Amino acid sequence: MSTEPAPASRRPGAPAAAGHVAAALGTLAAVALLVRGSLGDGLYLFRDFVGVPSPAAPDGLLPTTSAALRAWPLDGVTWALSGVVPVGVQQAAILVGALLLAGLGTGLLVARWGPAPAVAASWLAVWNPYVAERLLLGQPPTLLGYACLPWVVLVVRSRRSGPARVAMLLVVAAPAALTPWGGLLVAVAAVLADLTRGDRSPRRAAVVAGVGLAWCLPWLVPALLADAPAADPDGAVAFALADDSGLGTWLSALMGGGVWATGARPPSRTDPVALASSVALLVLAAGGLLVLARRYPSRALVGAALLLAPATVATLASGPLVEAAAGLQRLPGVALVRDQHRLLAPAVLAAAVLVAVAVRWVGARGGRPAAAVGVGLVIFLTIAAVPDLPRLVRAGYHPVAYPGEWGDVVASVRTADGSPPIVLSLPWQPLRSATWAGPAPFLDPLPRALPDEVLTSSSLTVRRGESTVVVDDAPRSDGADWGAGRVSPESLRRAGVTHVVEWLDTPGAPVADRTGWRVVLRGEHFAVYDVATRR
Repeated sequence: MSTEPAPASRRPGAPAAAGHVAAALGTLAAVALLVRGSLGDGLYLFRDFVGVPSPAAPDGLLPTTSAALRAWPLDGVTWALSGVVPVGVQQAAILVGALLLAGLGTGLLVARWGPAPAVAASWLAVWNPYVAERLLLGQPPTLLGYACLPWVVLVVRSRRSGPARVAMLLVVAAPAALTPWGGLLVAVAAVLADLTRGDRSPRRAAVVAGVGLAWCLPWLVPALLADAPAADPDGAVAFALADDSGLGTWLSALMGGGVWATGARPPSRTDPVALASSVALLVLAAGGLLVLARRYPSRALVGAALLLAPATVATLASGPLVEAAAGLQRLPGVALVRDQHRLLAPAVLAAAVLVAVAVRWVGARGGRPAAAVGVGLVIFLTIAAVPDLPRLVRAGYHPVAYPGEWGDVVASVRTADGSPPIVLSLPWQPLRSATWAGPAPFLDPLPRALPDEVLTSSSLTVRRGESTVVVDDAPRSDGADWGAGRVSPESLRRAGVTHVVEWLDTPGAPVADRTGWRVVLRGEHFAVYDVATRR
């Protein structure tokens, strides 16, 4: 049974040209609906996605803490560009760019089939439970890895010469390489895509692997040299997949959901209409697999593996093999994949391509009217699967302005003798929730603003069913006391603390005793104390 496009599109190059335009327009429409109301002056402070007006210069090219390593080299690039491009603009570029790259790249993968499949693939790559839940975690930088996958495939499987492919590969992988996870993801994808070429060779695969290793070196070298503690094995349990649909962990993952954080799950994930829409899209993807199997069995096997393997592996690692996954956390690099939900990226994009195959098949039989109905159905189902996504994006991603006293806080942390201060940020908890920033919690941004060592809590409490799991990759012996507000002179001395910056309008236990602390600055939202004499 043929899967060729309708006769009207048989002119050489016509389907591809129309598909390119359609992919661009479809992506722009989907992204515009999602980020409408999220752009403007200011900075984003939403969960993991935080920026400061004037980021401090990094100590060097070799971060030494686990928290700094997770944000490297992105933090270094942000600082380097901040003198030319405001941090808020950089954040907006990451948010919008991740969505645009994902939609356009996936649409271009199928553009040769014509406009209807290209639009279907673009919409599904931009608007799905996976993207929704990564955004609600505050992880647009993580989505850069997801977004670069189709571009890596396009370049590696292109007909360009070897040197040209390598040069373009470096370009399209650059956004993903801003984070350790993104760099690793696209490096693996590049090698696998090269191995699917008909002219594959061990030598060229080794070259591609070497190029992928090269863009990972900015974080890989400091990770190997840093004396950072091993990852908390409890992270395997805390960040395992969850059943966020009520249909089981595996099916939730197949639909692109299953994130571990309850606060990052769209309320619509349990809505019957939304779930039915997600299941319908899976059925369409399965139909695309059947179409491929009839003419291209090998491609169908690759498609099935990409669609099913990530959800299956992640479900096993989150359930029957969770203890084994916990034991592996102490090995270098394994913590990169402890967030099982991140592993679903290839499957989500594979589903988008397979749905496009189904739309192409419909158009080949019914012509343009059938293709239009098919792509309209796909767009309807993608929106219905996560109907609250635009509202949730607007609620979380709204630019805010730091209070005027923020600059005074940063400037006031200085020692009398000019030695590097060590700053304790209180209350002792990793997340802040300030009245001036809105209701959403966000990571403490103080370490990004001060050039000095800043002590912040790395303890994260994750609710799993009826129980809670506490993950702390860098626990401190005084952490429990500091979390309860008991900050003694002895504990300050042990940590070498010279200054305390206290957030005055954020949840957390207040300090019980500040005897001997010298007030350096006290404003409406912050207080800065010199505690060097009390250590």
